[in-house]
Amino acid sequence: FFLVAALVCMTTMSRMIEEQRTQIGVLKALGYSSGQILKKYVFYSGSSAIIGGVAGFFAGTYVFTTVIWEVYKMMYEFADVIIVFDWLTGALALAVAILCSVGTTLYSCHQELGEAPAQLIRPKAPSAGKRIFLERIPAFWNRLKFLQKVSMRNIFRYKKRFFMMVAGISGCSALLVTGFGVRDSVTGIVTQQYTQIQTYDIGVTYSSSVTPEQKSELESKEQDGVEKSVFVAEKSMDLVGSEKTKSVSLIIADPDSDMTPFVNLHTEKGVPITFPKKGEAVISAKVADELGIKTGDTVTLQDSDMKTISVTVSGLCENFVYNYVYLSADTYEEQMKTEPEYKNAFVCVSEGTDAHLLGTSLMAMSDVAAVNISQDDMERFSSMMGSMDLIVVVIILCAAGLAFIVLYNLTNINITERVCEIATIEVLGFYENETAAYVFRENTILTFLGALAGLVLGVFLHRFVMSQIVVDMVAFDVHVKPISFVYSVVLTLVFTWFVDRLMRKKIDAISMTESLKSVD
Repeated sequence: FFLVAALVCMTTMSRMIEEQRTQIGVLKALGYSSGQILKKYVFYSGSSAIIGGVAGFFAGTYVFTTVIWEVYKMMYEFADVIIVFDWLTGALALAVAILCSVGTTLYSCHQELGEAPAQLIRPKAPSAGKRIFLERIPAFWNRLKFLQKVSMRNIFRYKKRFFMMVAGISGCSALLVTGFGVRDSVTGIVTQQYTQIQTYDIGVTYSSSVTPEQKSELESKEQDGVEKSVFVAEKSMDLVGSEKTKSVSLIIADPDSDMTPFVNLHTEKGVPITFPKKGEAVISAKVADELGIKTGDTVTLQDSDMKTISVTVSGLCENFVYNYVYLSADTYEEQMKTEPEYKNAFVCVSEGTDAHLLGTSLMAMSDVAAVNISQDDMERFSSMMGSMDLIVVVIILCAAGLAFIVLYNLTNINITERVCEIATIEVLGFYENETAAYVFRENTILTFLGALAGLVLGVFLHRFVMSQIVVDMVAFDVHVKPISFVYSVVLTLVFTWFVDRLMRKKIDAISMTESLKSVD
């Protein structure tokens, strides 16, 4: 944004000074110094930077803070946001804005103010036309129509505008790719967690270790809709890394049971992982990445009583919600010198069974403390993740603003500089639509080139943004769907179309007789 702001300011001030070239020459001829003349333009650009910087500081602090807080409430919903204005950061941002604005003004004025008054009073000669690279490819160039050749020459004739347009539009497309990519990376993780990883339907928690009678009671619920069930021990422990420690949920399976129908362990690339054997453990990939753990490493698990378990990592499993470590009962018994407490059960529901009715039946069993239905968890987390749409909306609005500023500024300058040219082709018989297409064709080509560059830039920007969105108990599936790239390009072209429609009125308002009276 600072880069585009600097480019916009440079182009705007350069154009303003060129338009007022004669006036500058008259002022110098009357005895005004270059410094006195320069004050006018410095005040113009500096005041706009100050007004925009101050407004942006207050608006940005409120809007972005509120949006980010709403997103983080999906895991930390405990208080309302309190807006705190960081005056130091605001002062630094304002200083950079003034530096970009005033600095580009000084750069733009330097060349004009260095000329003699007699030269300034005379109209400036137009930029010389040059052969472009495409003309050296006859197979391509000779197939272009005349107006297409003119558009190509105009695109490459003004190199500063070319790079400014491509930079601005690529930034716009990159923001859109990032916004849609954030949504793609966040919104699908809950469905994957509860349909592809934790494939059981109901979790049952007992007040104490289950007895054989309680196991039989659960297994006898087949007529109520219990298709399969397994008992597990779940315990909170610390996974000790070389530099820091992370809290994890340790899952210990009943040694005589098959965990495959209830938990699908696989790598982030989808390669199946077998449930750990004696002396082994399978760890969630996110927590392993944070602690620098790899497959084959030996890690230590520590409980609240400072008892430890040392195991070899046999696999890093994909997991999105919470951090899990899977362990065999044999490993736990051997190192902790005690049997695990099986207080939890995973239940798969028969097809056609109402999970909520079955949950009510399970809750009525002896010593059951809680019944948790996976579908409810999925809906609750999906609702929380829906707040990420705010991020997408804000980013789209920022991208639209960026595209509008760049396109409007350059198109306005382009039309202003070519008033005589436009009036001439209208006199020659061009219809209004043909005249508009002649002018706006360059916008479309540059927008398309900028959008393609933005797709590549957006991939890297998206990865950076996702690396900064850190939620302790949630791992994101960092990717951008192909349709999101399509949306980004289409929206960028829509922004261009909107600006073209807006500037169409300026072209239609050009007076052919008045424009052709110009000294040029």
